[in-house]
Amino acid sequence: MSIENISLVLLSCILHSFWNILTQTSKNSQYFSGLKGVWLILMGVIILNSIGFSIWNWELLFWGILSGIIHGVYILCLSRAYKTQDISYVYPIARSAPVFVPAFAWLLLGEKLVPQTFLAIFIIITAIYILHFEGHLVQGFTNLAEAIRHNDLRWAFYTLIMVVSYSLVDKKGMDLFLLQLPDQPFKNGIAFFFMEATIGFVLCNYYLFANYNKTEIFGLWKNEWLKGLLGAIATLGSYGLICVVLQFESVSAVVSLRQVSVLIVVYWGCWKLKEPFGRERFLAGVLIIFGVFLIGR
Repeated sequence: MSIENISLVLLSCILHSFWNILTQTSKNSQYFSGLKGVWLILMGVIILNSIGFSIWNWELLFWGILSGIIHGVYILCLSRAYKTQDISYVYPIARSAPVFVPAFAWLLLGEKLVPQTFLAIFIIITAIYILHFEGHLVQGFTNLAEAIRHNDLRWAFYTLIMVVSYSLVDKKGMDLFLLQLPDQPFKNGIAFFFMEATIGFVLCNYYLFANYNKTEIFGLWKNEWLKGLLGAIATLGSYGLICVVLQFESVSAVVSLRQVSVLIVVYWGCWKLKEPFGRERFLAGVLIIFGVFLIGR
């Protein structure tokens, strides 16, 4: 992967961490996600109209709409997973996409990776599990396996399926965009992002208003409207940049490199929330940096 594209993915990770922190510090993360979605829908209507629909052929439109539906289902599955099961079980399953994306990218997209990239993916995923299991990998995976046998974790696995699916669909869509419009990768990325975000958040907000108290939703939206706007802008920058990079790089490497955002959030917790740093977090940081180095060679 080129240095320029690695830089874009790392910038995306910073923005991804920022909107995640905004979501975590909201009084209600589900309502906040809906608010962020409203801002993105408004932006999407304006941007898509200004770009124009002449750039969309039927094939591009199909992949954009499909991506939006999958993203919407992903958000709902993740929300349901966290509602029904402990985060300690849901998180490592939902974050396992880089393990499966290379196989499906090879099978469905004909993507081939060099051994060095496989090693980098393995190192980064190991670092993420070290962070989550606080260094106790064997015990962590043993507890997770036990939980899978005795708990209803289907929504966590549905979430994983959606992450793998939208990663592959977005790669396919961005490849088609680049083939059709090779001289405007940023415009391609922004157009595709807003297509999927608009559809995805329409679905999410429909679900939100159908299942939760409208007065409470609007109350939070009134109090956190600026925070929601900042979250929407960060989300645009975060995944919009990923859509740009997907036009030039393998989806397997991009999905793995995006895990850097997890490290950023954890380190933010150490700084802002005075959480203990510990050798496990230091080791995870070193491993992720090494993984990034391998991807960039």
